[in-house]
Order: sequence, then C-alpha cells, then structure tokens
Amino acid sequence: MKVLFIGDISLNDGYVSSYEHRESPFKDVKSLLQDCDIVVGNLESMSSGNDGVNTRKHPRLATSVSTLNYLLDLNMGLACIANNHVYDNLESGFERTVSFFNANSIDYIGASLDDELLPYIIKNENVSVAIMNYVTRDTNPCVPDDALIKINYFDLEEVTNQIHHIKEKVDFVILCLHWGGNMEGSMFPDRRLPDLAHKLIDIGADLIIGHHSHTLQPCEKYKGKYIFYSLGNFCFSDIKTEVGSIELDKKRTSKSMIVSTEFSTNGISIDLFPIKQVGLNILRDNKSL
Repeated sequence: MKVLFIGDISLNDGYVSSYEHRESPFKDVKSLLQDCDIVVGNLESMSSGNDGVNTRKHPRLATSVSTLNYLLDLNMGLACIANNHVYDNLESGFERTVSFFNANSIDYIGASLDDELLPYIIKNENVSVAIMNYVTRDTNPCVPDDALIKINYFDLEEVTNQIHHIKEKVDFVILCLHWGGNMEGSMFPDRRLPDLAHKLIDIGADLIIGHHSHTLQPCEKYKGKYIFYSLGNFCFSDIKTEVGSIELDKKRTSKSMIVSTEFSTNGISIDLFPIKQVGLNILRDNKSL
C-alpha cells in the first residue's frame, strides 16, 4: 500500500483568483500525486460560509467551494482538518467544505459536526493502516465554547488509549499532528516535541507526520520509526485581511516535502520528494535532493 503525505494546503486568496483564471499551479507534481493509493494532506482553508467568520481568530483563511476543486488535481483522498483554521468560517463554511468532500469522494478526519471522531482505516489484502489526526490547543483554534463543531484536540492520555485500542485492529498506526504552536515560523520544532514524539512511538505509533509551523523542519528516525516534525506548506497564498495583506516569508515557507510511504508485511519504506513554491506554482525541487 502506498500513501503520500503532503503538508499544509491553503487554497486562499491568490488560489481563488488562479482557479477563476483556469490556471494549473500543480501540474508539475500532478503525476507524482497520482502514483499512490491515497494522498493525505492538512487542509487549512475551509470554504467561506454565509454566516460570517470567527471573529476570535486572526488571521483567518478562506477559499471558495469552486477553488476546492484544486484538491482533485492533488488526488486528495483524505483531508486532515484537526487544525487551528477549521472553524474560521463557522459552521456554514465547515458544512460547505464537507459537502464538497462528500460530493467528490474525499474522506476527512479530525473534526465533525455530527459524526464520532474515529481513526481512518485503509486496508488491502496485505496490510491495514490507521491514520489519526489531532490538533494541540497551543496552536490557538479559538473556537467559541458554544460552537457545535467537535475537534480532535490532542490529549496524551486519550491518544494513548486510542493507539492501544486501534493497534489491535491494524498493522500500522500513523499520527498526523497539528502541533508546536509556540514555534510557528521556526525552522526547528519546539524543544518539547521530540520527547513527546518519542513517547508516542513508544506507545505504539509507527509514523508521525507533523504540521503547523509552515516551515520544513528536520525529521528523525527513532527506534526505526520516522518522525516528521513539520512538512511545511504544500501550497499557501499571501493572506488578504480587512486591513491589508499578510505576506509569507518566502525564504522560510516556500520549501516542503512529499513523503511517499509504502506499507508492506516487511514494514515501512520511505521516499522523499522535495518541492518548492514559486509564485503559486508547486514545483519539484531536484536541487534539494
């Protein structure tokens, strides 16, 4: 079984205009993303809704339902949405995004308005893999207490119980974690994360995929298991706000990695494909090999 993991996906602002002009910013990596059983990524830009925005959250991200069609170019099969932007456009924006998922056979985990927050399981005749998605509170989702949305917040005791429970049913357990709120924009993970990651591997996780810093951070191999602290931005546009534009630090946020993971009865093998964002285009970055 071959699973590709990609970083933070935000189809905000510039990508909305790009889609309206029928541009193809992902054509350079499209064939790579087709060569797998499923593509898993962290979606940070939910659709705009008709009930306003979460005024507690700054900055906010939004896209249009039509621009979400870019996810089909990415061969997206599973969207991780336990992140700090999942409620930026309130229940209405969330519902529109989920409706798009359902209409286009894209599964999602990490947050819901009505479903139980269960691990996602993919299996074939040889192996079975569970993918679990959580967000840490220090990333500041800023969700009001009376919001209807349910979010998979990271709690070590609860995650431990869920790993032990699911481990009895599958061959491999993968954690997709939106974490490290104190180190957003940093080229290195929060100093507390390695100890936590090691503990999660000791508990039973077989692979950890991290998001949130918007930078490509180091990875490590611990007891034969890979830990990717942050894959950085897969794609992200400068953010338009009510008072101006927030420009991304291109030197820090333009490089990322596609993690190609093959699961078999012999274990896990990893291939890494460096990519870079130039303008809005996502390109293979062979110079980084």
